[in-house]
Amino acid sequence: MREAWGVLLLLLIAGGAAYAHTTTTTEEFSRYNVGWNGTSALAESEDPGATLLILAPDRPFTPGEVGALRAFLDDGGRVLVADEEGGANPLLADLGSTIRVRPGNLSSLDRGHTDPGLFRCYAVGNETLFAGIETVLANRPAAIEGGEGLLETSVLTWDDADGDGRVSGDETFSRHVVCAREGNLIVLGDPSLFVNAMLAENPVFIENLGSVRIDPHSGTGTANPIINTRVWIQETPLATAALAALAILPVAWHFGRKRDD
Repeated sequence: MREAWGVLLLLLIAGGAAYAHTTTTTEEFSRYNVGWNGTSALAESEDPGATLLILAPDRPFTPGEVGALRAFLDDGGRVLVADEEGGANPLLADLGSTIRVRPGNLSSLDRGHTDPGLFRCYAVGNETLFAGIETVLANRPAAIEGGEGLLETSVLTWDDADGDGRVSGDETFSRHVVCAREGNLIVLGDPSLFVNAMLAENPVFIENLGSVRIDPHSGTGTANPIINTRVWIQETPLATAALAALAILPVAWHFGRKRDD
């Protein structure tokens, strides 16, 4: 009997180690990434009645989904789109918004870090998301065009097209809007504000945001088939029951054989 329990304990330890190893990922923005560039901490704050966050969208919206978003906005819901690559622009156009994300390589001398892409932006609009905030630390944000500006860079900012870290060629200093709104729709050019490492850098911003509901189109998923299989099992009661039965059967068989002996 003692030997059987020892074997069972070893199996549980090995299974736990394998589970921990195969259920994490290093993919940027993934909710299964517990590292600095993941969103595992953000995913814990999901709330069905909160702000709808579309974070680094990685696939298109159907007409029906666009209609549902438009109805959600019309009913007073708040949608926050965070994108730096321009993937959200088709959705914004379909929603009838004039706001657009303009990818680039914004850099600034207004920084406290050696990296010119990590710099302070200033709250300029009347929006509860930035209440009590003077500056937000951004990480290589994209410029935002259209709408009412809420967050902008200092005048010591430029689009570093050649990536040499200094103003050269046709590059010039100017202010750039990195967050704007139209009604209840807010567009932020920096999805990295929501990764684990940046949450502590902007605590009042995260507090003002409150709980969120992450839209399925967000790039917070994973391509890891093991993680996706685990999530499917967790969300499928029949599969969960079958897996539990498979785990119990060998133990039951072992003890049943011992009893027969």
